[in-house]
Amino acid sequence: MKKRVFFLLLAALMMPLAMNAQQNVSVHIDTTINACTSYTWPVNGTTYTVTGVHTAIVGDTLYILDLTINPVYTEIISTPIQGGCSYTWGDSVITTSGTHTQTFQSQAGCDSTVTITLSLATSATKAYTVTACESYIWKGDTLTTTGTTIINDNSNPLCDSILTLNLTIIEPEQKAYDTTISACESTRFRWSPQSSWINISQDGYTITSEAYSQTSAATLDRFHPRTVERCFDSLVTIHFNIKSKNYTTLNEKACDELTISVFGKDYTYYYSKNDTITGAKGVNGCDSVVYMNVTINKTPEVYISGDLRVAPGSNATLYANSNQTVNYTWSNGSTAESITLTNVQANTEVSLNGKNVSTGCESTSHVTIMANLAIDGVNDDMLQIYPNPTTAQININSTESLKNVSIFNLMGQQVINAGTANVIDLGNLNNGSYVVRIEMNNGTVATRTVVLSK
Repeated sequence: MKKRVFFLLLAALMMPLAMNAQQNVSVHIDTTINACTSYTWPVNGTTYTVTGVHTAIVGDTLYILDLTINPVYTEIISTPIQGGCSYTWGDSVITTSGTHTQTFQSQAGCDSTVTITLSLATSATKAYTVTACESYIWKGDTLTTTGTTIINDNSNPLCDSILTLNLTIIEPEQKAYDTTISACESTRFRWSPQSSWINISQDGYTITSEAYSQTSAATLDRFHPRTVERCFDSLVTIHFNIKSKNYTTLNEKACDELTISVFGKDYTYYYSKNDTITGAKGVNGCDSVVYMNVTINKTPEVYISGDLRVAPGSNATLYANSNQTVNYTWSNGSTAESITLTNVQANTEVSLNGKNVSTGCESTSHVTIMANLAIDGVNDDMLQIYPNPTTAQININSTESLKNVSIFNLMGQQVINAGTANVIDLGNLNNGSYVVRIEMNNGTVATRTVVLSK
């Protein structure tokens, strides 16, 4: 409005100038024009597309144009409009889905184009033919008889549909079924995920279902689904074949250790133990189980003490020793705890067997009575070895200084060379009798027998 007033004032100011140039000009103001999109002014033939004030002098007349250009709208609504069976738009009633366009006039009198997309419900009349077993649920109703049912389906509030159901009901056939379930030791069973478990550990156990009716169909559906092809009442009987595992008990005894093969695998025991081993399946398909009752007894330690060195022609008395209660048998057949050999002229081999009657474990010890060694002249006042018997360590107390000390087993083999040590540890040797050979610095050689009993 301000712009238009400005142009009108500008035209009035220009009038004196125009009248000075041309004294016969008269003023004429045109009527205000409202146009759509553009306007062609007949005075000068010029086409204007924007709002404004325009002037023109033709002859002695000044023309003033107050022009308003109004727009034309084109609108497309892309989101589908949901309708019922029909849609009223302006003066039109539309009954089909799709894209539709109409032209409307704006307040300024200009045409505007509007495009919409309609999604209309359809009114339908449909017919269904169904065959069912015993009953059929349709639209929330349970139908149990053959016939035709017509309903006005108003589930869509926008459009009603007429639905027709032609239903044939088949009566169920009576059938019975028996089945067997096999298991090892025990099993459990239930008719459906909703029912309780039944624990079964008895061979020959039998359970029977209720008759297969409409109310129990869901429960027994896992056996016989309720369909037209399987339209029958079922009485299901299940027999359980409970089989035992294959059990074996082994009572084994051994001395010190036992290695036994079970199911193709070796098992070694070093002490008494009760063990259970499960292996391959037997002929009945169930696991085989072996109960192992293993008893491990220690072998007795048997050794000989006494006169293990004598002068030729002398007698030798030997004594039996053991860490267990055993029955002794000497190599000469004696079962006494000691024997005496008379007139020993040369080195003599003697063996002693000790057997624990309760466990059956036994061992044998061997010694050699040495009759070819001279008896030294060193008495006990000059030389003592203690403790004897010993559990590990021996001490040597001599009035003469030591040159060398050696330890021999009864086979004549040197097992320790202790040099000049007067404290010697025998703990790494086996139980038994040993000969201690002691050389003095004065040239004297003495031998003594000690017994190691750990």
